[in-house]
Amino acid sequence: MYVSPPGLFRLRDRMRRTPASGSFCCPAPICYTSAMREHPELRFGADLIEGLDINPSTTVIATMELPWKLVAPRLRCRPDHIVFVQDMERSHLDETEGKLPDFGVVVGVGGGSCMDFAKYLAWKRGSRLILVPSIVSVDACVTHLVAVREDGRVRNIGHAQAESLLIDFTLISAAPARLNRAGAADILSIHTASFDWLLGHQKHAEKYDASIARRCSNVVNELEDCAAEIQAVSHTGIRRLVELFETENDLCLELGNYRPEEGSEHFFAYNTEHVTGKHFIHGELVSLGMLLMARLQKNKPDWLKVLLDTLGVLYQPSDIGLEMAELRHILMSLPDYCRAENLPHTIIDETDFSPTLVDALTAGLR
Repeated sequence: MYVSPPGLFRLRDRMRRTPASGSFCCPAPICYTSAMREHPELRFGADLIEGLDINPSTTVIATMELPWKLVAPRLRCRPDHIVFVQDMERSHLDETEGKLPDFGVVVGVGGGSCMDFAKYLAWKRGSRLILVPSIVSVDACVTHLVAVREDGRVRNIGHAQAESLLIDFTLISAAPARLNRAGAADILSIHTASFDWLLGHQKHAEKYDASIARRCSNVVNELEDCAAEIQAVSHTGIRRLVELFETENDLCLELGNYRPEEGSEHFFAYNTEHVTGKHFIHGELVSLGMLLMARLQKNKPDWLKVLLDTLGVLYQPSDIGLEMAELRHILMSLPDYCRAENLPHTIIDETDFSPTLVDALTAGLR
């Protein structure tokens, strides 16, 4: 089973965990500016890499070995400076950046960690930024946040605006279909997270915006409309997924936090890594969390299951590398975990995870 590099999961998720322990830093509100709403030039095509016009002496490529092997033969010229993402710790990044000569453009090629590394270099040097995602399993290519680790904790230290975002269908289609389908989970999580967001508003007067909640719901409707295309990893499916990433990100920026799409389903995922010490494909683990939390919320779980199946996103514990005994322990430890990490209010905080309830929540799973 292909599992995304740990940095891809951890740097995409803005709840900011400590990598070793799984613990969180509570995120500060996003300082929303009109500039952050500006989108890069978004280009879709099957041969965009061949058309990438770069000056070899003034361009740095930030990538990993696998995506670079796919991209390198397609470039018209090879840049003089290629940096492979190894570690997103700030001290390592500063050291790596300090060894690079002057450059005018940084091109990020790969998954979430490559996007974050490229954004960091562009932010640090004030250079132009071009992003070429090799998978659409996460939305790092559409966010402006520059995320790094400092002393093990993930911090957002700045913003980097990409000049261009190249969605090369040939490159993305070369990735396992399973990974690209899993990207839908970070949009579909609106279904359970927005339920939790409203609970937080009702219980603790948490900031709530009914207009944003409505528009987030519309994003889920749009995802459902193109579910078959996403399952097929067609050009249309890839395009719609990226466009929906952008729309969702815009709504969260407007609100000032990511509450509409990060709730109990994500907290389940974080606790799973904390308890098991394993790494999972992010969207698959969140999808299992969505199904369990939708059952707990009595929030259209049957509809959700059908949609996950239509999207082709895996969620059965045995399919994603989770044992049923582990799942039971994860669920029963969820309230303590959320309290210990001081996470926002969700359905978890209103639930006693008794053995009987856990049996009901996991019925039909294997």
